[in-house]
Amino acid sequence: MITILRIATVISATTLVLGCGGSDSNDLLDDLNANRAKWENENIDTYQFEYQVSCFCTEETTLPRLVLVEDGQVTAQTIIEGNIALPLEDETTESIDSLFQLIALEESRAESLSVKYDPELGYPTEISVDINEQIADDEYTLTISNLVAESDVACTATVEDGLLLSVTDQTTQMPIACGVTATAMEEAYSETVMVDDTDCADDSLLAMLDERPGFYTLTVQKQGYQDYQVDNLGIGKDLCHVLTREFNVELVPE
Repeated sequence: MITILRIATVISATTLVLGCGGSDSNDLLDDLNANRAKWENENIDTYQFEYQVSCFCTEETTLPRLVLVEDGQVTAQTIIEGNIALPLEDETTESIDSLFQLIALEESRAESLSVKYDPELGYPTEISVDINEQIADDEYTLTISNLVAESDVACTATVEDGLLLSVTDQTTQMPIACGVTATAMEEAYSETVMVDDTDCADDSLLAMLDERPGFYTLTVQKQGYQDYQVDNLGIGKDLCHVLTREFNVELVPE
């Protein structure tokens, strides 16, 4: 887990609203440039932050997520509730640099734009956009919070499980971990965990994928049950460790 050594706690005091251009637009661009320069002066290339989209979108899109940026590129995004990693190609998450680019884009096309910035580091903390005020449901708000730079964390030496797997009978909903074989595969990597039938507890959790983020094909087998398989089971990470995901498999009796 991470221990945060320093994090800005001052609430942003800068809010600019764009209506129909003119002086409001000039003020917004000036503020954008000033805060982008502040962020760039900090020279923070590796960091994490919490990110949430409010819009008329799918539920998964609007769930708060932890975003990891390494050397200026988004390398992981994980839904905070349940530690569910999302493929980068499926759900778009911006880095702080690309958020500045987004603000510049929306300034040029949106009818209404409101931006708040962190007063210490200059990154945007809230971006509210209404592209066309005459069209319903095209507005959205991005919220950025709890940004932590790599230099501000002290990583522990612990080894974290990537996956904690529980197994239940789909019919009875009772735990049936004893005698289970679970295999996780990603490209050339494969890991198998077997639970002995003797001297075990059916409610045991199968710990797998120590410090191995990624997207896996998981197969679970047990005598007397149909094989179970799920693809693209995402395991996320933060600045220090893999983010442990708990996952329950329900096996169907033969």
